[in-house]
Amino acid sequence: MTLPNVYLIGAPKAGTTSLSRWMASHPDLYFSKPKEPAHWATDYPRVRELRGFDTRSAYEQLYAGPEARAVTHLADGSTVYLYSREAVPAIVAELGDAARFVVALRDPADLVVSFHRTQQLLLNEDEPDFETAWNRSLAGGLPETDLLDPKLVDYSMVGSLGQAVSRLLDVVDRGRVHFVRFENLRDHPEQVWRDLMAFLDLSTDVLPSFDVHNPSTRTFRSPTLHRLRNRPPAPLAGVIRRLRHLSLRSPYLKRVKSLWWREQPKPQVSPEMRAALTAHFAADVALLSELISQDLSAWTSGQAADQRTPGQRTAEEEL
Repeated sequence: MTLPNVYLIGAPKAGTTSLSRWMASHPDLYFSKPKEPAHWATDYPRVRELRGFDTRSAYEQLYAGPEARAVTHLADGSTVYLYSREAVPAIVAELGDAARFVVALRDPADLVVSFHRTQQLLLNEDEPDFETAWNRSLAGGLPETDLLDPKLVDYSMVGSLGQAVSRLLDVVDRGRVHFVRFENLRDHPEQVWRDLMAFLDLSTDVLPSFDVHNPSTRTFRSPTLHRLRNRPPAPLAGVIRRLRHLSLRSPYLKRVKSLWWREQPKPQVSPEMRAALTAHFAADVALLSELISQDLSAWTSGQAADQRTPGQRTAEEEL
């Protein structure tokens, strides 16, 4: 049996891609390729199917290569696990105290705006205006698209990190969970790295480059090709999936993949909309603050956003 013992389970758009790349650079840790196999999230069946690791054998194969066999720590970075009601209990039932969990946290008023952009790229969202999509979500409406799972566009649920962490800590002992705040990851990456390595019992002798990965500044060039890649017809699904997996290892396909995207401005909302989001999530942020024993008042007062320069708010919004 070859299963990961480290789970970077979210939150999405809180720096998990950068964290996963940094972790993958450690000589004693192997990170799955792709980062988010979603194997354990059985309550997100179409997400699992699209990723291609819904069977146990396919999932274990991710960690069967010589690189994985040579290290002490194997990692899975599926952010859907934070919201899944089934993933973490299944992991704990399988691995017990051997599993450790890393959770990146971000001000939900920023997180949900960026997450909405991501769902557009993944073809789960057809409304380009965040405020319209937010109001539709609050009213219980769904986009008119081939949505993989309705929970992916429940933006209030996605931003409710306090509720998600509460469910996590109902199942996992607090000592086996490590929290990383987005602003610390952005402003103090080396200290975040050292704290994370201490949690994982790994050496800090080698530092990663701390490069930023996966900013919300891109969109696809060809809608037709993008739909073929993300919603392939059944006869082509297996071939497309294998090409996607191969592109993670092939330098040539990586270069081709880089041509897939073009730059676009980061998503923005009005000050009024941001204030409404802050108010909406205030009680949940208070719950999260209590659960992790950290002061999150900057998230509910707007202080964190106000203290950043306009350049920081646009150039440093993602990691």
